[in-house]
Amino acid sequence: MTHVADTHDWIRVHGARENNLKDVSVELPKRRLTVFTGVSGSGKSSLVFSTIAAESQRLINETYSAFVQGFMPTLARPDVDVLDGITAAIIVGQERMGSNPRSTVGTATDANAMLRILFSRVAEPHIGPPNAYSFNVPSVRASGAVTVERGAGKTQAEKVTFNRLGGMCPRCEGKGSVSDFDLTVLYDDSLSLNEGALKIPGYSMDGWYGRIYRGCGFFDPDKPIAKFTKRQLHDLLYKEPTKVKVEGVNVTFEGLIPKIQKSFLSKDLDAMQPHIRAFVEKAVVFSTCPDCEGTRLAPEARSSKIDGRSIADVCAMQISDLAEWVRGLDLPQVAPLLKSLRHLLDSFADIGLGYLSLDRPTGTLSGGESQRIKMIRHLGSSLTDITYVFDEPTIGMHPHDIARMNNLLLQLRDKGNTVLVVEHKPEAITIADHIVDLGPRAGTEGGQVVFEGTVDELRRADTLTGRHLDDRASLKPTVRTPSGALKVRGADTHNLQNVDVDIPLGVLVVVTGVAGSGKSSLIHGSVADGDGVVTIDQSPI
Repeated sequence: MTHVADTHDWIRVHGARENNLKDVSVELPKRRLTVFTGVSGSGKSSLVFSTIAAESQRLINETYSAFVQGFMPTLARPDVDVLDGITAAIIVGQERMGSNPRSTVGTATDANAMLRILFSRVAEPHIGPPNAYSFNVPSVRASGAVTVERGAGKTQAEKVTFNRLGGMCPRCEGKGSVSDFDLTVLYDDSLSLNEGALKIPGYSMDGWYGRIYRGCGFFDPDKPIAKFTKRQLHDLLYKEPTKVKVEGVNVTFEGLIPKIQKSFLSKDLDAMQPHIRAFVEKAVVFSTCPDCEGTRLAPEARSSKIDGRSIADVCAMQISDLAEWVRGLDLPQVAPLLKSLRHLLDSFADIGLGYLSLDRPTGTLSGGESQRIKMIRHLGSSLTDITYVFDEPTIGMHPHDIARMNNLLLQLRDKGNTVLVVEHKPEAITIADHIVDLGPRAGTEGGQVVFEGTVDELRRADTLTGRHLDDRASLKPTVRTPSGALKVRGADTHNLQNVDVDIPLGVLVVVTGVAGSGKSSLIHGSVADGDGVVTIDQSPI
């Protein structure tokens, strides 16, 4: 006899009307892979993201205390009559993985955490716990007095010293690079503050930052900066946070350079807004930290090694090479840890990311790379019966890599999870257990379920998706004659190895290759900044 708890095997949506949806009603099988198809604008994202995933997130948020909810966005209930049987939803989109300069591939996937435990157990010389190998943890030293009880009613004060060894390089604070400022880009010293001496974006005298510097009282805002005393110039540039009253309001004044470091340099350069990035590139010179040589780590962490390699050395290795190195370790005392680490590193190769290194900053990853790294993180999760929602996970991927992505989606499903995928690629559609095709067209002509069933049934269906599912583009018998060539010589950005290529002009040119082969490095490193080149990428408008 079937237990009543085993009868909830469907996600039921009735009367969904978000955006252009027209009273859509579907029943989606749990613990299966469901693909949503249809032309762009047909309502796929409105059903999956704006209805199912949004309601799951809203219900989860309501479980938190009122205090915590006050810090969270207020989510309205989706416009749907009935939404039943949903589970906790995790959206795995193509948004870039944060822009913190201390965030790397290793920290985002727990690979660094496993390596820190491994080195703390077996590396020689032994320097301390896992935190001693973390570039995000600074060393702390403190001393003081404690009261010790000595018998009945007797106490004695004793001096104690506390030390906590962290792995952060004290010079660069775990960033791997140090910055030097070109002061002539920050201000025009022939002008006073009131005359607009500051050239930093957002620091005009009409704005709040400008008013703080003008009214702080540490220097005369009508005096040219070139005539400031050493003390006044130091206050303008380097003064530590200090409470002041400006225009009757209590505010915190801080020197320009620490202020810029906190507001601008706390993000990865590639994640900045264009005008901020242009300013930073002119005003700040980044160079490799001379103390840690770009490894981000303190000397103690770099001195502790396994088989002649420090944790900085192994994080700099290509992940496919690192997996081979880990397989060669014979350390019975940490065998379970090595097994988990090997499985994690092999997942990178399985998904086509074996060319990365663990010390690669996450801000430099493409949207597709970010999405696949998130998948690796979820594959190793102990959570089951979760609803995973993917937004076109195969976009921009080579056919060879699409097969790897399909395997990962199936692995997530086989762990007992519900997988919902919005997709256009036929190679990804064919692995579905269940398909929901929306249409018939886009916008006001869409928003309806025109098909629901299996892949074979979709092929026989008279819908746009069904008719074009097995279509393949044919090659042109003739091509245009180029009008010239853009010559690239000795390209060596990232993994390019002195590439020489002549790119034809006046024709459509496609650069292909598997993920990580160097396509973006060639175009963005050698072509994008050329005269007459207009770059149209996937960055936000």
